[in-house]
Amino acid sequence: MLKYVIIFSLLGFLLSKFIEEDKTVFGVFLAISVIWGLSSAPIWGLVTFGELTLGYGISKALTRS
Repeated sequence: MLKYVIIFSLLGFLLSKFIEEDKTVFGVFLAISVIWGLSSAPIWGLVTFGELTLGYGISKALTRS
């Protein structure tokens, strides 16, 4: 479980650095979450979206300070 938190948070962090526009970043997050949810279970897609958003939030918090 912890492995996926680290992987998806890191992925969210990196995507927020490479993609400039916020709408595009969240569109990619949504696509990844839907694909992950369809491949495992819908609840894990929702959790994945949260983990990606966590990485995004960390990225934005570090760039503001």
